[in-house]
Amino acid sequence: MKKKTVQIKSQLAKLLATENIEVQENQVKTASFDVKNRILTIPILKEEHKSKYVYDMLVGHEVSHALHTPSKSWADMKNKTDEFRSFVNVLEDVRIDKLIQKKYPGLVKDYLLGFKKMYKDNFFGTKGKDLSTYALIDKLNLYFKSSKTLNFNFNKKENYFVDLVNKCKTFKDVLKLAEEILGHCKEEIKKSSVLKKVYAPAKGGEEGGEGGEEGDDKQDSDSDKSTDSKDTKNAEDKLQEFLDKKVPDGKPEEKKDKDKDKNNEVGAGTGAGGDTKINIRSITNEAYDNAVQKIQDDDASSRSYAQMPGIRLNKLIIPYKKYIRDFAKHDSKLDTNDKNNLSTTKQTTKKFLSDSSNIVNYLVKEFEMKKNAKMYARATIAKTGIIDPLKLYQYKFTEDIFKKMTNIPNQKNHGMIFLLDWSGSMQRHLLPTVEQLLNLVMFCRKINIPFSVYKFMNNSSNFDKRNTGPDAPFIVNDNTIQPDQSTRLVQMFTHKQGKSDFLRSAQNLHRSAIYFDSHYNWRDPNSTRAPSISDEYYLSSTPLNESLVAMDTIIKKFKNDYKTDKVALITLTDGSSNSMSTVNGGELMIKLGKSYKLCHYYSWRGESKKDLTGNLLTYLKKKYDLQTIGFYLASKYKDLRYIFNPGYSKEELARRTFTKQKFIADYGTAYDVYFYIKSDTKVKNQVFEQKDTTNKRLLKKMFMSGMKKRLDSRVLLRNFIKRVA
Repeated sequence: MKKKTVQIKSQLAKLLATENIEVQENQVKTASFDVKNRILTIPILKEEHKSKYVYDMLVGHEVSHALHTPSKSWADMKNKTDEFRSFVNVLEDVRIDKLIQKKYPGLVKDYLLGFKKMYKDNFFGTKGKDLSTYALIDKLNLYFKSSKTLNFNFNKKENYFVDLVNKCKTFKDVLKLAEEILGHCKEEIKKSSVLKKVYAPAKGGEEGGEGGEEGDDKQDSDSDKSTDSKDTKNAEDKLQEFLDKKVPDGKPEEKKDKDKDKNNEVGAGTGAGGDTKINIRSITNEAYDNAVQKIQDDDASSRSYAQMPGIRLNKLIIPYKKYIRDFAKHDSKLDTNDKNNLSTTKQTTKKFLSDSSNIVNYLVKEFEMKKNAKMYARATIAKTGIIDPLKLYQYKFTEDIFKKMTNIPNQKNHGMIFLLDWSGSMQRHLLPTVEQLLNLVMFCRKINIPFSVYKFMNNSSNFDKRNTGPDAPFIVNDNTIQPDQSTRLVQMFTHKQGKSDFLRSAQNLHRSAIYFDSHYNWRDPNSTRAPSISDEYYLSSTPLNESLVAMDTIIKKFKNDYKTDKVALITLTDGSSNSMSTVNGGELMIKLGKSYKLCHYYSWRGESKKDLTGNLLTYLKKKYDLQTIGFYLASKYKDLRYIFNPGYSKEELARRTFTKQKFIADYGTAYDVYFYIKSDTKVKNQVFEQKDTTNKRLLKKMFMSGMKKRLDSRVLLRNFIKRVA
């Protein structure tokens, strides 16, 4: 496959979900199954050998082992002889492959084409070999692994065993049949010089040693005929007789008669090496096992498989009422100078909201017009079956004389969730961003839809005492990803707020932005000064991924509480998320839904298939029918050079677009659309410039220019409206 596949394909995913089994690829030599946790671990294959059919065949095979091979009985096999284990392995593979294909017919094709690929690549060591020179156990192995497509001219006795293999239902049946076929193969090799050459080791233990004398093949054929002539029982009787036999332990029987024991050894006293006991095994199965090990990717990194953690929302979310109380408590301890600054900033916020109200109302009307236009574009016209009297006179010329009815599709209930980056790097962008966000909140309040606004932060110095045990926001263990437990989502706004609480929250947020802006622009004498804020709400780092992990619970609750059909998730940030770790290290494999995704521990836009942020967004979109909008804040185009690459030929166009329209829209990320926004674009509320004039034409021009600037300055809101209308 061209791309690295680290998740089970669709049909196998359904299989695994049904059987409650997880398949994990990792840096291991052999497949293993954790009975307690129902986890099947398989080796990582090299890319050039990882064809769809081979991969699906191998996974289906191992899943069937996990489902149908009794673990205790299989563990007991370690006490058996090598030759017995070899025969049992071949026959058990046949049994479990048949069971999994019967239960999931979609795997039949994978098995057939997977075998063809393996056979072509000489997985079974058959290249250049005459298959007729193989013992029965290898013929059976190739015959059944090929889904019975390889043509073997089985004689009557061999067909008897083929029939028994087909009728094996339990592992107990396999054990009985393995002993029976083992005995047959010993006799088979003993009588055939050709088979002795294939199966008997030379001196020193190497294969290819010379075996018995010439003419053994004819003896073998005569023996078959003799056996066939004496066989008077039907197949069903034979099968029952065979199954009634005692289950062998696979150990060689001790013989008192040494001469008799010697004569029972394959190849004893015949040809070169006649004094060597042959340990019969399936050479095609050995070749297969060796080939599978060779296609394993020994250079692949180990992987750490992790699930999503649980969420304690009451520990993670700081409600807006507490947000208001914390600021009020802090402000009660301010000195006189700071109290004066506080009064000034509160009035600044009130004026900003008042001045923004008219333009927000205008944009609300624009939104409603666009929404209605989209709605009527989807409208259908249907005949009612009732004659329209006003068209009755046209009956001789047309059949269209019936009343018509316009059907407008039902509107869906929408909701909005906003995530604001409250990291230290946002300091230079914070004031214009907050003012843009306040316009968004005013807009949502005007159109009367459910919404919630959070700022995400991890001010660990103030949360350390509340990050462990039952007070920790994330419920983690060794099998989950390990989010930063100091992460908090501060709910600043919600549609449930009254006017007074909305105003207090707006004042606290706006005042915080002014405070950090004044510190960033401390050299500017015209910079507005604001009083200090509570240490708990200082800027921190960027736990965006932690916030998206929490959204899995928050969005579900949001939709249930407010009966919303469609939710839009909007993020406002100026950079990538913090990294997220696991207990075991290695490449991060996170379970999102029913499959695992290979993820980087960091990044934010989802350009890469291994992007953790992108995978989280894709997962949420699919699960909740989510619309995702990202806003990336940059003060100048130069700040985008590391993250946005339009191509050399379009570089100058992108630069001009960003400068002129103050944003660039990118549709190539995990977001539905990702906007690069010129963050220093301040919200303008002034319509007229301060110029004395009575010229009507000039006044009109000034008014139109002022209105355009007011609209253009609300770059977040205008782009937001285009997406959600």
